[in-house]
Amino acid sequence: MDPIDLRPHHLIDVVTDFGFDEEPEYEPAPGENGVRALVRLLGRGLDHPARFVVGPDFVCGPCSHLRPDRRCDRILEHHDPPQAMDDYNDPLDRRILAALDLAAGAVMPIREFLEMLDERMPGFESVCTHPGQTQATRREGIINGLCTLGVRRES
Repeated sequence: MDPIDLRPHHLIDVVTDFGFDEEPEYEPAPGENGVRALVRLLGRGLDHPARFVVGPDFVCGPCSHLRPDRRCDRILEHHDPPQAMDDYNDPLDRRILAALDLAAGAVMPIREFLEMLDERMPGFESVCTHPGQTQATRREGIINGLCTLGVRRES
């Protein structure tokens, strides 16, 4: 199995969504990002290898916002001040990788990454909570998602 390129925060966001909605509907619209494809992949098992990257990945690939120069054209208007999506996501992914003692480009089964995340929960939510989200909400979502995926036994 060839590894998929994956931004760490994309995986954590999907895990958080699993924690809040155990049976989501995931049919992508044309030009939409690949989050739904990632969810389907996780539904088939967690042993697929991933290369953890800072930059465009499996989720970004089909998105209509990905420019030819491989930058996202979206602006996060709800941030104060507004900022380019990549200017927010790249440092976030670097922080996540550093907190897990991983280098960009590390390859491992998705399950192994999630087990590393689980070992640092609670507490890791302080690294990856988005603006406008509370750490408690992020923590609850991650822990519930890890339970749903069978990585964690109890919440």
